This record gives sequence, structure tokens and C-alpha cells, in this order.
Amino acid sequence: MSDMDEIVRQCLESECFRSEVAYAEGGGFAVRRQVRLYKELEDGKVRVVFPTDVERLEEGTVVAITCLFDRRAGRNLYAHTICAGPGANPTLKAVHSPLGRATPQPGLAGDKAVLHFVEWKRAAWGRFLNEELELGAKEASAQWIRRFWMALDRLFGGGVLQHCPDDYRWAGDAA
Repeated sequence: MSDMDEIVRQCLESECFRSEVAYAEGGGFAVRRQVRLYKELEDGKVRVVFPTDVERLEEGTVVAITCLFDRRAGRNLYAHTICAGPGANPTLKAVHSPLGRATPQPGLAGDKAVLHFVEWKRAAWGRFLNEELELGAKEASAQWIRRFWMALDRLFGGGVLQHCPDDYRWAGDAA
């Protein structure tokens, strides 16, 4: 078993992950147990994100559960849902939070990436609402979900997605 497989296993077995899964699945959102995003962070932390199988969005739809694994402590520190809509997790927006953030990229690049993602999430929801009128709920949802994973990939610097179509990956800035 690889190091990544072991960390994913521990996240899946953690009480905080199981609690979030129970919460999400109680609302009708099935959580996949195959990791979608895996990123080694600074200070021995690892970000692990699991998708749901949702196909049609409404504001508040659970699209993923994210975990923060601490290698030093050998355990999953927390898990929480990521939902569709314009809002972002409050601690994600709190750049100067005293809770000790696990930034997606080192240094200033991490703070910039977080602020970019928060704004992307707000703007993407407006785009979704317009596309829902033009394309229908199913197609607009599929496009938002694809763009969401691309935005998460970009948040973490790119190349961190697992088990997804190639067009979900952020290709980086055009030269």
C-alpha cells in the first residue's frame, strides 16, 4: 500500500469524515470513496478531497468533502462539505484566521490562490444561473461541476486531481 493509499484510508476511516458523510448522505448526496484531489502541503499536512455523485445542482448541493490530514499527528484533523453556490467556507475567506490555515500553495501564492478561488466561486454561481436558463439544469450543472474541479486544481497549483476526465484539470495560464 502506498503512502497516499494509507492516508486516504485513514481519512475514510476517521470519525470526522464519517460524520460529514452521514450529514451529506442524509441530504441525499452520495459521497464517493475514491479520492478526487490529493495534495501534499507544507508542515506535513495533506489535503484529500472526495467528490459526490451529484448531477444536478441547486445552491447548497454538496459537491465534495474535503479532509486535512496531519502526517505528524498521524490523523485526519477535520472534514467538511464543499457546497455549490456563491459562498465559500468562512475559514477559507479568513486569510488571517487564528486557526492556522493549511494554504493550498506555499507563501503568497497560496493566499492569492485562495482569494482567486473565493471570487471564482461567487462568479461561477452567477454564470451557472444564466446557463441554467439557456442550457437547462442538467447541462449547466455538468459544466459547473467540471469548472469547479478545474478551479480546485488551480487553487492547489495544478496537476493534483485523481480519477477524473482530463478536461477537469486546469491546464495553467496560456503562454
